Amino acid sequence: MAATDQPPSKTLTALTSAALALPGMPQTGVAATPEERDWEVGYFYYEEGDDRMTVESLNQSLVVPLGDRLDIRLNGVRDTISGASPIYNVPQIRCEDGRVFDAPVRTVSGASGSTSTGGPPPERPPLNDGSCGISSVRQVMLESTFEDIRTAGDFKLSYYRDDTTLSFGAGLSREKDYDSDFFSLDLRQEMNQKLTTLAVGYSLASDTFTPLNKTNFSGDKETHQLLVGVTQVLSKNDFIQANLTYGDSSGYLTDPYKNVYLLSTNEAIEESRPEARRQWNLLTRYVHYFPGLKSALHLDYRYSRDDWGISAHTVETFWIQSLGQGWQLVPRLRYYSQGQADFYQSYFEDLPADGYYSSDYRLAGFGALSGALKLTKQITDQVRLDAGVEFYDRQSHYALNDHDDSSYADYGFTIYSLSVDFAF
Repeated sequence: MAATDQPPSKTLTALTSAALALPGMPQTGVAATPEERDWEVGYFYYEEGDDRMTVESLNQSLVVPLGDRLDIRLNGVRDTISGASPIYNVPQIRCEDGRVFDAPVRTVSGASGSTSTGGPPPERPPLNDGSCGISSVRQVMLESTFEDIRTAGDFKLSYYRDDTTLSFGAGLSREKDYDSDFFSLDLRQEMNQKLTTLAVGYSLASDTFTPLNKTNFSGDKETHQLLVGVTQVLSKNDFIQANLTYGDSSGYLTDPYKNVYLLSTNEAIEESRPEARRQWNLLTRYVHYFPGLKSALHLDYRYSRDDWGISAHTVETFWIQSLGQGWQLVPRLRYYSQGQADFYQSYFEDLPADGYYSSDYRLAGFGALSGALKLTKQITDQVRLDAGVEFYDRQSHYALNDHDDSSYADYGFTIYSLSVDFAF
């Protein structure tokens, strides 16, 4: 479809403005004017299967225009986190004579800061004579549940002049063992009679990790992120978008609460990751508005790759359907697939020569399917109510890439959300 000199549909703009951002990076839009005064309060509940992690979150967002050229957005969040998580994996050994050896370990350290000692491990059956072999792998969970509270806040100040928007943002996040401070700059430039929007952005995050299970230790991490993006209106009812993001992290990137199991010594030790990570992410998006149906279709594809050897594909689609009388329904489907990190194994016979090793299931190869449904009611011109639910299913065999089997780490979670938005 060829571009036209007509401005984009106001309905298209309203239905798609929330979908134009990458997390933590600048938003690209079609109107270089301050946002209207708005206050949103939301509640989210996250629950993993098998009595694992749960998270309750309260957040607020306030937008205040400051004259004809400025507005400020203030965000605050408070998360309550509890539960248990996997910390390493052990192989189960079966022998022809019926013996089953479920390897114990000498020490286990977790996010609670506790350490338990199992004493000297029993002798492991030999694996080289053919009478015994590894039959399966299981995850070892943190022995005791932990609780933490995260509080975070940030602001974004935006200046508008003609077809240009310049924004500056900063914020912080605090947990028992993790502090993060960050800021961002972004520039949006509209051109071609507002049919084309160019965006560039930069963000910096400085984090400090003080793990509870390591006395008198702290690790620092710094992450730089750059974004370049373009949005092109094709007609009153269509536009496309492409964003390219580059991230560069350095410092302490190891997770001190994750261990690896060594088969040769029958013990678990802390994982070790490289001290640098470079990531590339490409987002492409197509949006079409159907005037007769009063609906909009979003189609997204994301590709990411890093120098840890992980590549990932994400395909996502959602449909925004107006139901009349202020009601709106948004179903969404998402598929994700990633390959495993170069230094990932479910367990290790011996430590690799390069000194990098991890059994974190998040670095394994896997795929995931998720579906969500959100229902919106515009109660008055000033008040909108949103309610949603999302289901997520992680399965090793869903992955497109070649990878080691990680089905022992498969799990699912559910997210429930409720928010109310006040325009005033």
